[in-house]
Amino acid sequence: MVELVDTPDLGSGAERRVSSSLIRRTHSKGRLMDKKIWDNDMKSVLRKCRSLLLPCILMAVLFSACSEEIDTTARYVFTERTVASYLVDHEQFSEYVRLLQEQKVSEVTETSVYQLLTAYGYYTCFAPTNQAIQLYLDSLVIKGLIPQANWDAFPDERTKDSIRSVLVLNSILDGTKDEMVFYTQEFPKVNEDFDVSTMADRKISAAYPNKNDMDSICIDGICPISKINRDIEALNGCIHQVGYVINPSNETLGSTLHKYGVNNESKISVMARLVEACGLIDTLSRVRDERYEKLYREGAFPNFKWQLRSFEIEQPEHRKYGFTLFAEKDEFWERELGKSSKEITTEDIVQWISSHGYYPDAVNDNNYTSENNLLNQFVTYHLLPARIPVDKLGLHYNEKGYNYKNKSATPTIPVWAHYVTMGKRRLLRIWESAESQGPYLNRFPKLNNGRQEDYHERECTEENKGIFIATDEESGIIKLINSIIYPIDEPLVYSNHVRSELAKVRLRYDAWELQHEAMNNDMRLVTRTDRCWHFSSDPDKQYFENLTVNSKQTNFMLLSGRDQNWPNYQGDEVLAEGVYDITITLPPVPQQGIYEIRMGVSTYSGTRGICQVYWGPRKDQLVAQGIPVNMQLGGNSENNILGWERDTDDDDYNAEVDKKMRNNGFMKGPEYIVANAGGRETNRMNAGSTRRIVVREPMSPDVTYYMRFKTVQPDYTTKQLFVDYLELCPKEVYDNPVTPEDIW
Repeated sequence: MVELVDTPDLGSGAERRVSSSLIRRTHSKGRLMDKKIWDNDMKSVLRKCRSLLLPCILMAVLFSACSEEIDTTARYVFTERTVASYLVDHEQFSEYVRLLQEQKVSEVTETSVYQLLTAYGYYTCFAPTNQAIQLYLDSLVIKGLIPQANWDAFPDERTKDSIRSVLVLNSILDGTKDEMVFYTQEFPKVNEDFDVSTMADRKISAAYPNKNDMDSICIDGICPISKINRDIEALNGCIHQVGYVINPSNETLGSTLHKYGVNNESKISVMARLVEACGLIDTLSRVRDERYEKLYREGAFPNFKWQLRSFEIEQPEHRKYGFTLFAEKDEFWERELGKSSKEITTEDIVQWISSHGYYPDAVNDNNYTSENNLLNQFVTYHLLPARIPVDKLGLHYNEKGYNYKNKSATPTIPVWAHYVTMGKRRLLRIWESAESQGPYLNRFPKLNNGRQEDYHERECTEENKGIFIATDEESGIIKLINSIIYPIDEPLVYSNHVRSELAKVRLRYDAWELQHEAMNNDMRLVTRTDRCWHFSSDPDKQYFENLTVNSKQTNFMLLSGRDQNWPNYQGDEVLAEGVYDITITLPPVPQQGIYEIRMGVSTYSGTRGICQVYWGPRKDQLVAQGIPVNMQLGGNSENNILGWERDTDDDDYNAEVDKKMRNNGFMKGPEYIVANAGGRETNRMNAGSTRRIVVREPMSPDVTYYMRFKTVQPDYTTKQLFVDYLELCPKEVYDNPVTPEDIW
């Protein structure tokens, strides 16, 4: 850890205070308040003031976008300081200012980062002092990158530019799109990422190394924030002085595991050697789809003008790859095998897997790269094709009893996700609840799931407790550019018991849980209210691996419903307009059996359309399932032909209503979901939120199935496909004569 010696308070006096007359009038006694004692309401006032005081700056930036340079001559002058002017006026940051002036915002503009920080925006600046930058240069000497600790010692301009870019672009969180500035009291919890990426498009996090001193904060692990010069208010953001340069690792999961395999100090060297034996290093080294990057830079994805809402919907700037690895620690293997980690061989692990009877249908040979191989099936069950950060292990949003607007809210009823692993397609459950006190893998508790109960965990046997995912300071979590490694203390296997337990539960998937690109590209549970994305329907420019847009006349979108009070599971939704025709790859089922597939629909909008659903194992020969689905038909429809009735105090009568609706191919929405944060009106009580039973067929865990949604309306220009969530429900659940399916 780099020790930081605080310099005198650079923000003392008038410079550290809010001096605008408008803000001065908000204080009842007319006094200026010290930044340290500002509450959230005053910060809100300041942000509103920014929007009122800076129209001229905003116009200057807008005009500059055409010329790719910011015109600083026409900027309105204020007595308050921007981030840039504050840094300029303090000698402690003179070297940082010089680098800001040299660094361009991107490859396609002449605008410098310094110019950006003089304009309207929401910038959180982790400003390194001259001393901090010198320490960084010293570290480059130690690494052998430069012979001397100065900027003239770089072997070529390309290397120098690259180092400067890392230093500058990772020091700033540009929250302009999301209107977010981060003060220390708003920093994320341990090991959780900031909601906004750096200007280098990297995720960074806060750490709290001294539990006895909560003012001790580091950024990205080794970068200490000054205890004195922090939370410095600027007109267009805030500044935190830091004692070292933020320099996120560029290592990939592949390159890291390759090194860990020969480094027994890594604490997961055994798993690293197993991954390499399975030939996965190259796959796990992928960072971005470079073909997509090139198309985006060339303007191949123009923003979509959505007529319904009269605004443009953005195209994803990147198509990143991501991975999550749950890795048994070396100390686990040492206990199991009675050897030191450096002595443990691949053959030892294969023998251990075989002796426990895991993966009995796999082939036990030396062809470890085959998906049918015993070791390969063991290793790939530890890998997900999605980079899942700590704060999204449990996706909390609008489950009953939880209020996402309360930043100190803790888990209530369970949240879960059933991810499809790499290699042979299998399900891996991540679970979190009030009773679990943290995230678990493959946890299967008994729930209080009666009609008048609260859906909390009632009990959980040792056999079903699952594997705890530690996320505290001592957890040893490893964050890489394309992945996260979570060390675990118990063996993770897709055992017959796990498969059997999964076959006893209703598998509910948010529509975007099925697309790992949404998680990898920061589209899940975003904080911005109006965040929407549009995806190309061109067959040569498809974005998703498990979703195909079949018609070029399809406008395909992902909408974030945050703060919209939509009755959507986890907030977001899938929309398609035009002559829509899309096919999705379904997740595997855990065991052979008959499954019912339901489609969650909200009928609030008059633009909902009618689609034909197709299903089957042959993607090019899917079979139509029943009559077309009318997505405007709900419990609030005229004549109520569904049989929907609001629940009464008579549970027997309510159960009869449920049976009547099922006979019509419908179900009420889940008791699990609420529309309003912290509200009590659940989707079950909402006539406009229903489930449509669209498939009831035998399914096999070794077969990949597909669903296709195709419009059947002539007035296609104004009608939508709406998909909120899908449920795959085994017959043991929906047709159980002893224990009927719960209402949750």
